[in-house]
Amino acid sequence: MNALSVAEPAGREASLAAGKTAAAIPDNLLACHGCDLLLERREIGPGEELCCPRCGEVLLVAHRNPIERCLVLSLTGLLFLPFAFFMPLMTLDTMGLKNSGNIFDGVIHVWSTGYYFVAVILALTTIVFPLLKLGILFVVSLSLKRQRYADSLRWLMRLYVHLDEWAMLEVYMIGILVTIVKMHHLAHIKYDAGFFCFLGLLGATLSASLLMDREQFWQEIDRLRAAGND
Repeated sequence: MNALSVAEPAGREASLAAGKTAAAIPDNLLACHGCDLLLERREIGPGEELCCPRCGEVLLVAHRNPIERCLVLSLTGLLFLPFAFFMPLMTLDTMGLKNSGNIFDGVIHVWSTGYYFVAVILALTTIVFPLLKLGILFVVSLSLKRQRYADSLRWLMRLYVHLDEWAMLEVYMIGILVTIVKMHHLAHIKYDAGFFCFLGLLGATLSASLLMDREQFWQEIDRLRAAGND
């Protein structure tokens, strides 16, 4: 980040009372999610951060061109996604016996062993939710880039925020790394095309989450909504 800004407290050490909802906060104020200090909202430029003066929590981050970046990253992730899910990730060669599989095969295998609940959770967090997350981000980013407002944008934006907590490709990647560490002494590991596509999918997904400026997305949605009502 190029610069660091410190927010000004609203009044004398004003803080949110227990149980007070965010809906009661005026638009010109901002509540620190680290210590509940109520602060005056300040404008920050691209590449700058707004931090709480009491606890140092980062309140706002203004990324450069977040809409364009999220549009490109979501499209990239969607292109990687089918190859990452349905192409073999790795081939294990143990004394001439070769075994390979992909993410979808893993879900089917867990289901066939009788762990139905685990299979459903695995399918949701590694296939369904990442697909929905990237698809929603692409639709919202494309709509904002083209300056097109629809009533569904607000609902899609809220859905994306919730899905961002449930798409767990990085947890699946940890499982792959554990397999590599445990098996590299016992078998020869060949990394197939699906593995590199999965890395691309993971990188695009994580980068989109980090570079997305939710504050700017919501402001742009509200601006387009107000322009449409006029």
